[in-house]
Amino acid sequence: MNRSNYQAGVRATLAIAALLLVSACGQKQEATTPAAQPVAKAAKAAMSGEIPITTSSEEARALFLEGRALLENLYRTEAHEKFVAATAADPGFATAHVLAATTAPSTGEFFDAIGKAKAAAANASEGEQLLIQAWVALSENDQAAQGSALKKLLAMYPQDPRSHAWLGNFLNGQQDFAGAAEHFGHSTELAPEWAPAYNSLGYAYRSLDQLDKAKAAFEKYVELLPAEPNPQDSLAELLMEMGDYEGSIKHYQMALESDPNFASAYAGVSVNYSLMGDADKAQEAAGKMLAAARNQAEEQNAMFQAMAASIFAGDNEAAVQTGEEIAAKAEARGDLAAAAGAQQYTGDVMLNSDDSAKAAEHYGLALELQQRANINDANKAQAGRAYLFKMAIAAMVAEDFETAGERTTRYTVAVKENGTAFERRRAHELAGYMSMINDDVEGGLEHLAQANQQNPHVLYWSAVAHNSLGNKDKAIELVTRAANRNTLSPNLPFVRAKALDALVSLQEES
Repeated sequence: MNRSNYQAGVRATLAIAALLLVSACGQKQEATTPAAQPVAKAAKAAMSGEIPITTSSEEARALFLEGRALLENLYRTEAHEKFVAATAADPGFATAHVLAATTAPSTGEFFDAIGKAKAAAANASEGEQLLIQAWVALSENDQAAQGSALKKLLAMYPQDPRSHAWLGNFLNGQQDFAGAAEHFGHSTELAPEWAPAYNSLGYAYRSLDQLDKAKAAFEKYVELLPAEPNPQDSLAELLMEMGDYEGSIKHYQMALESDPNFASAYAGVSVNYSLMGDADKAQEAAGKMLAAARNQAEEQNAMFQAMAASIFAGDNEAAVQTGEEIAAKAEARGDLAAAAGAQQYTGDVMLNSDDSAKAAEHYGLALELQQRANINDANKAQAGRAYLFKMAIAAMVAEDFETAGERTTRYTVAVKENGTAFERRRAHELAGYMSMINDDVEGGLEHLAQANQQNPHVLYWSAVAHNSLGNKDKAIELVTRAANRNTLSPNLPFVRAKALDALVSLQEES
């Protein structure tokens, strides 16, 4: 597992980005990050090996180290308990507050912990202060500051494998997968027995479509931690990407044998069954995930999984009912950001049913909730831009192309002024669709090539464009990827059926 499945895609909160120790879509201006330069041996010898851990309490230090080990093996719930205990033993332990934020089960707890880390930063070492700066920048959507802090941290501690891993995660979030793989590779060279680096390296190779290298990295991860669930989970996810659904389920079940509470394995089993066309078993796995939930965040993830299984099966009505239940529960407990995520995804389901008016209602509710949520102003502004993006798509579905064009222009301008790398790719996505609507298919392809290549919607419409230009082989390649890859994307349930239908038609024509 490298990310939190559907929750990561639908909640759109920095708490979730923090849970993953990656930075996919919540920052400000993209930083230019060159590939890491080799460090001279003399310089290496003069520098300290690891970033210090600053605390006045040995008890807090021990708890922190236990929590970090748990987190690096993806035991987030257990890790959070350790970090909270460490901060109780030493309230001035800034780095423990940071990692308590990364494992926080709600948006409010994330921002509370980040605030405490920032307040206590003066007590920490220079290296820890840079790490705190990076997380504060993440919370404020300031990508340039985040990248700058992580590069400075790496320059100061080039022999610490975690310095490379943190920068690699940042690059991974920018879809600079080659740069990410290089840094994760450095981590494995510096610490050949540090298992988490092989997990991250495997995901980077997978994103580069170097599946054999990805499999080798995950197999090394399994070798180093044979009794842990996450290595089996990561290998299972790769096998699902490769179309080996039975093999994937086998490894997910091995993960659950190691830890029956390992939630993402239930999610993976559910998606495998959806891809195999077995809706009942997909919902059964989501039900087991819900039964194993230990807190509200895990319960919500399980419900999102059930929602996704319904969409895969073409039962949009059931998906909407589940989405509204998630939103109501989240709002009742005061987690307005989570409620907003559920409303937004429910809006996507309504768009999938060609009901743009109902979709717009849900998007409006999502925006209203986000503006009242316990998030900072930068994230509220980003929520406003997300609303504009969704409403542009809604206008396209309604065939109100004048409104769609106006909203696309507004979104593009807003993103140029304050947007993230993720949002800039979204701007190209909208521009690509509008170009195709206006019969400029070649222009549409130029924009879609700059959009998110891990978004099944982008891949599907790129295939449609290539087909209209007579590029059948390219269309088949792209529609195959749209149907069968990015298997944990929250967008795949909306795309897969029509992508499979298009694939059959294209193959019959060839």
